[in-house]
Amino acid sequence: MNELLNWLLQQKGSLRTYVEFQDRALALRATEPEHAALLRLLADLAGRFADAYHGQPLSAEVAGRALDQLTELLEKAVGQGCAGPSDHLALLNRIGTSELA
Repeated sequence: MNELLNWLLQQKGSLRTYVEFQDRALALRATEPEHAALLRLLADLAGRFADAYHGQPLSAEVAGRALDQLTELLEKAVGQGCAGPSDHLALLNRIGTSELA
């Protein structure tokens, strides 16, 4: 997941960023199955955002705010290496109820 985070930190937040993030997160499940649920939730979050703006104008402000939110969630996931099951579940639930805006 570090590689995914490093990639995300280099992005500008265009609509293509969210589509590619979704693809990368889903592909990463094959090599990091211990994070499959987390990666699926993050991919779905990015995908819903991309779908909401497909064919619509995406302002730099909205794109930047969404990128910050997605980055923060992924950073929390990467930083939870030694966290207990309840912390992992809390993060999964937070992602599961989040919307990028």
